[in-house]
Amino acid sequence: MTTVAWWMWLLSILLEVVGIALAVRAILIARTPQSAIGWSVGLVLVPIITIPLFLVFGESRFSGYSRAGLGIIPALDTALVQIAQHLNGYRAAITGLCIDGARVAENLSHLAATRGNAVRLLVDGEATFGAIFEAIKSAKETVWVQFFIIRDDGLGKELARHLIEASERGVACRVLYDPVGSKGLPAAWSARLRSRGVQVCAFITNRQFGRRFQINFRNHRKLVLVDGRIAFLGGLNVGDEYMGLSKKFGPWRDTHLRVEGPAAAGFQMSFLEDWNYACGEVPGFSLQNASPVPSANALVFPVDCSPADAWSVCPAVFLSVIQDAQHRLWFASPYFVPSGPLLYAICHAALRGVDVRILLPAMADHTLPWLSAFTFYPKIRAAGVKVFRYQPGFMHQKILLADDDFSIVGSINLDYRSFMLNFELSAAVQCSVLAKEVEAMLRADFERSLPEDLWVFEKGSWLFRLKCRAAALLSPEQ
Repeated sequence: MTTVAWWMWLLSILLEVVGIALAVRAILIARTPQSAIGWSVGLVLVPIITIPLFLVFGESRFSGYSRAGLGIIPALDTALVQIAQHLNGYRAAITGLCIDGARVAENLSHLAATRGNAVRLLVDGEATFGAIFEAIKSAKETVWVQFFIIRDDGLGKELARHLIEASERGVACRVLYDPVGSKGLPAAWSARLRSRGVQVCAFITNRQFGRRFQINFRNHRKLVLVDGRIAFLGGLNVGDEYMGLSKKFGPWRDTHLRVEGPAAAGFQMSFLEDWNYACGEVPGFSLQNASPVPSANALVFPVDCSPADAWSVCPAVFLSVIQDAQHRLWFASPYFVPSGPLLYAICHAALRGVDVRILLPAMADHTLPWLSAFTFYPKIRAAGVKVFRYQPGFMHQKILLADDDFSIVGSINLDYRSFMLNFELSAAVQCSVLAKEVEAMLRADFERSLPEDLWVFEKGSWLFRLKCRAAALLSPEQ
């Protein structure tokens, strides 16, 4: 045996040993039997290909993140107790479709649904960032900003200017961003803010020992909190494309929500946990401003997703609402790659006679989830679900409208990644006034959309079907 052949033989043995070891780990940590089988077979049979993929995408549970109430970070536990007690003082009388979802959310997060909140629907970038910048200009104590994507373009520079001006007025400003989503953000953007008194941190999801290659987890939340009194959350990030200025995507269709009142205190808990993970501290916070707004009657509670949890609030709430809906379920999402339980809940609702509509974009921004969606068409078609493709520009909003008074607005997409792998945050709102506004908004979107041919998967060429199936196999990693 030549020296080269000997080294090749040794390398193959080493790869096989590592592959078997990782296959055992995949079986131990996989969320589903299908995932365990797929990873373990690949790691044993083709370790040279599968090992790098597993190192990047293989982890299904996020470690190193401390949730409040577990006795790990005393300051977080104290914050949760104080915020929960504050919310209990404005606890809502839950009725109708909201009962099961709100109860599940409170049992998992310990945060009650509250009354006395004022909510305002913000359609597209101009309305959203106009309202956010107006609130930052009026800030007296704190401004907390969190986005998945921040760019150093026109909108990013405008955000930086408002934060610097607030900091110079004595407002304590903090910025948290995801380095995967904001991979193009230059260090100079953060350095400039820090030099003017604004704290800036990156939510790095692969800093744990042995997980340096992991990019599967992302903090996808979009949240702005002003004085602990006003919260903004939704689908928009900080970049000129979200203002409709992209040559590639053209007009950008998105939705945000402004929440003022006691519920803002609940959204503070999400930021406190994220900031503690990213920066190693629990910021001081105020609850005295999070009080009911006169004559406002919206019931609001937070819906969050975290891959660090054994049970995530997001799928629990979505499944509860879908199962309880009586006559309408309208969804808007840029991606449709549902888990099995979500798919069957949606189909079962349609089979019960509920008007189920799903609004998707006509153009793709990510190829894998775009192709994966077609594989679900046969089932949803047979159940009576209707799908529409939004035509002008790119549609990125994340909306659920159920019956006549319940809405969910935030960052949660209808895909496995949002439900299981991302940190997400949305607001669940029981308010007939807001529901009417969401209905009018979606009806206008449907008018700018075309009904989808749900036979397109079966009618497609064998190559198209093969690409769709291959993409669907990777759905947990999209």
